[in-house]
Amino acid sequence: MHLDNIPPREARRRGPDGAPVVTASGVTKTYGRTRALTGVDLEVRAGEVLGLVGHNGAGKSTLMRVLAGLESCDEGRVTVRGRHAAPGAAAFRGVRMAYQETSLCPDLTVAENIWLSSRHCLPRLRRRRAAGAAARRRLDEMFPGHGVSPRDRVEDLTLARRQMVEIARASLVDALDLLILDEPTESLGPDAARSLYDHVRSLTARGVAVLLISHRIGEVLSVADRVAVLRDGAVIAERPAAGLGEHDVLTLMGAQVAERDAHRPAPSAGLPADRPVVAELRGATGSGLRDVSVRVGAGEVVGLAGLAGQGQQDVLERLWRPARRDAKVRATRAYVPGDRQRSGVLPLWSVAENLVVTAMRGIARRGLRRPAEEREVVRSWVERLAIRGGADAAMTELSGGNQQKVIVARAFASSADLVLLDDPFRGVDVHTKTGLYRLIREEAARGRSVVWYSSENAEMAHCDRVYVLRAGRVVAELSGDEISEERIIAVSFAEPDPPTAAGRAQGAPGRERPQEARNHG
Repeated sequence: MHLDNIPPREARRRGPDGAPVVTASGVTKTYGRTRALTGVDLEVRAGEVLGLVGHNGAGKSTLMRVLAGLESCDEGRVTVRGRHAAPGAAAFRGVRMAYQETSLCPDLTVAENIWLSSRHCLPRLRRRRAAGAAARRRLDEMFPGHGVSPRDRVEDLTLARRQMVEIARASLVDALDLLILDEPTESLGPDAARSLYDHVRSLTARGVAVLLISHRIGEVLSVADRVAVLRDGAVIAERPAAGLGEHDVLTLMGAQVAERDAHRPAPSAGLPADRPVVAELRGATGSGLRDVSVRVGAGEVVGLAGLAGQGQQDVLERLWRPARRDAKVRATRAYVPGDRQRSGVLPLWSVAENLVVTAMRGIARRGLRRPAEEREVVRSWVERLAIRGGADAAMTELSGGNQQKVIVARAFASSADLVLLDDPFRGVDVHTKTGLYRLIREEAARGRSVVWYSSENAEMAHCDRVYVLRAGRVVAELSGDEISEERIIAVSFAEPDPPTAAGRAQGAPGRERPQEARNHG
């Protein structure tokens, strides 16, 4: 996602160069056999945005919980405004954190969630009304046009709106010192992200410190004043953001930029005639779709692109459960959901149990499990995707990115011929993405088909064909070298030309109908 409306660094209003708000000195933290933090030294100053970057499993989330006073460190110390503070101390009341995986109670309303976390700064009389008013006021400030009511149950909200509530909840305190944002825009659209960062700048102008964690390096560099790089549980570099480029940050992280596969098929005019169709929609309508036609060939990687919420998930759902006549699927299926906490992770199980559950049927003989073969499958996937913590780790001990690796591995470890991916790399670092891109291409080369939705249009360059959706319709079908982030964005925002009489008779490309002609504009 590109935040083009963020002003250049020198034009931004800067907050004061204040004293340290929270400081970590020699902080270590161990969970069982995993050393999450190995001696962190970090200082977050008043009136600045500090960007924190690092691979999945580098220790970012653990460090944030320690800085927020939610967990104690094994060694070292954390000071707030120059004073040593133990977890849960009153000094941490002004340090708030918005989680990547929201901390909201799904069965409660928005107002009730706000009351639980901000009751210390809200009046006790008519508490629901007070919490609802505070929630509405803060959401209006941060995300104009958010569409959230304080009476809405969190479970009924979309992922993006839950994230808005999570961020608003974190900022509601009588005296905010430090706001920690953990992957805040992974579920947000570009407009909401820009609104959030406008609010962030207003906070820092008032002397509030903001700590931003994100795998979107360009976004961090657009917003942050300083950048700290965390690797293997320690801060290995700190730099002013001004003058840094994405390549500089990735080099500090020890990462390599994913390159487009040089062995991709040449551009074609559609699905090759000799490739059998394993799944298709023919004029699918209803449930968010309007006359959508999509074809998926054997061994093909098909992308679903466009602005978020334009029907991409509805296409995946229709292919996953082809109950209507307009959907034909001639393949076994595996599905990677977009909301891993609600629909993907089995939290009470280990990594091995989460990973192998879909492969058991294919491994079993005459209805009997084969533990040795199951362990070998788990071992191979843990090594292949470098899942930190190993096969015996509990899923709840893993970082969000490593949890996502397990969910993706579970789908590909199955015997499914068609794998459906709903924004599978959300919250995953660039190094891990490179390996997963390679995995998708390798599996496609073996004849497995993949249908892949991503909120990052640049990722679509790894697909053979891409359908761009807008308002529940397919407005363009791109293939080969036609696929680029610029082309997808242009198609997503382009207004269709009014059809002429001749065009109506011949199905001219000005009409907003699926696959009528490739959009070359």
